[in-house]
Amino acid sequence: MTTAKSLEPNAAIDHLLLRCGNIRPSEKALVLFDATTRDLSRLFGERARAHGLALETFEIPVAPIHGTEPPADAAAKMFASDICMGVTLMSLAHTEARRALCGKGGRYLSLPEYTMALLRDPSIGVDYRERAPVVRRVADALSKGTRVRVTTALGTDVTCNIAGRTGNYCPGFVEKAGDLGSPPDIEANISPVEADSRGTIVVDGSIPCGEIGLLETPVTLLVQGGKIVDFASADARLVATLRALFERVGDDRAYVLAECGIGLNTEARLTGSMLTDEGAYGNVHFGFGSNATVGGKNKVAFHLDFVCRNASLDIDDVPLIRNGELL
Repeated sequence: MTTAKSLEPNAAIDHLLLRCGNIRPSEKALVLFDATTRDLSRLFGERARAHGLALETFEIPVAPIHGTEPPADAAAKMFASDICMGVTLMSLAHTEARRALCGKGGRYLSLPEYTMALLRDPSIGVDYRERAPVVRRVADALSKGTRVRVTTALGTDVTCNIAGRTGNYCPGFVEKAGDLGSPPDIEANISPVEADSRGTIVVDGSIPCGEIGLLETPVTLLVQGGKIVDFASADARLVATLRALFERVGDDRAYVLAECGIGLNTEARLTGSMLTDEGAYGNVHFGFGSNATVGGKNKVAFHLDFVCRNASLDIDDVPLIRNGELL
């Protein structure tokens, strides 16, 4: 396996457009951006023109949380495109607008929280196709399973019912009709049965959102009946912040354990940003809130991930990961 190198911003955007997005000159491409990513959107436009690509950039308001639906005019532009790239602060991956685009055969490259610093990160420049067979193998293992159990040395011990659910293959690039990708996030994930997860999750990696990010003090989540029923931490401010984040949604469905994901990008490190942290090899993340657009049944305008370091994961009592290492 090759080791990725840092890229200059223009080279990184070329990599995203041509290798991750696989955009062809005949296609209609769209970049959605907001006030936080205007400079980046200009670079995407410049690099697209340099390669003779038909790319439109369109600004939308900064969303309050991940999973917020875009305005109707933006959703219409998404639906009319062959490929859309969401270069926005908040992710649109868990929206009905994104699902409609992919449902009609479009492709979506989800690029939330992108910055100039992230463009230089070695995790961007990996050979995504080289890693794809491993991602497929893990996704298939999840699809065949009925129960997943995740444990860590710090005390995580949570079991999720995944019977009848399909593992999501997320190799970080899109090439076929309906594909969804989020480079540098390389992962396989699955949406557990919403009312049937239970146990304790000790989060020691990150909670990738603007209010928290990388963790110095672990946070413990108690899950019963598929939902968070309590938060705990030696840092009372973390607990208060999390309670405020969830209460702000005003919907109990935000507390549902909606995703179990396995990071598979060997060049990614935890940074406090969603795409590096979800994709970082050796870590398992749990998403709470929406999963209706990725194989589940929970629909809510909210999705928040919790990343655990060096996890072990079993599918139907068969080890798949031990202390962060894929077997």
